[in-house]
Amino acid sequence: MLAMIHRSTRRILMLSAVAIALAGCRADEVELTVNSTQLRSALAGNEVVAEFQAVFTHDRPLNTRQSAQVDDVWSVLDEYMDISDFSRENVDGGLKVTIEGEIPVRTSRTARDAYYLSLTESRTFNGLHRVNLQAGEQFEAMRQALAAVNFELDMAKHHPTVMTVTGRSSRLIAPSAAMADEAHLVYEGRLDGSVSFRQAGEGFDQTGPGFFIRLDG
Repeated sequence: MLAMIHRSTRRILMLSAVAIALAGCRADEVELTVNSTQLRSALAGNEVVAEFQAVFTHDRPLNTRQSAQVDDVWSVLDEYMDISDFSRENVDGGLKVTIEGEIPVRTSRTARDAYYLSLTESRTFNGLHRVNLQAGEQFEAMRQALAAVNFELDMAKHHPTVMTVTGRSSRLIAPSAAMADEAHLVYEGRLDGSVSFRQAGEGFDQTGPGFFIRLDG
């Protein structure tokens, strides 16, 4: 759920998840929840954030050196983000990392944040807004800080993402969306409650996951 929160800076949970994955865990999925009412609130000039959870697993326990590196990476990331929960546990002989936090919603195509949810008028679909996850100006600074911990840490910008959009809208479009057991080249429909879809692949590695939505009705 999106919530209105006023803070001087926003940091992105996904950044921590990416870095931890590169330190020894493979990113499984990022789950992001977006609410249409709060998107409208962001357009009205209010501070809005999107909550999400990321789960990462590694098939073997980390050795002492690798575990220490995860802690070092976490120390670096702690300088750049706000998170609500971070947990590590041994599961089935491997490591599972679960992180929960929030990202800011920005009504611009560029932002200072390392990651943010961009909400802008669509240049492709008249009357719709584009909503997608973007890497901002601080992404490179974070990337370099992690490389200082270990030169092999080279963050990817995006991971497979499941978006859940809640609320009401007369039109929602999601490209290359996998929904339940059905894949859509382009999904289009009404939003009446909740819809979830998964986006992944090389195309989204470049553009970031996202969708188009009508917010005026």
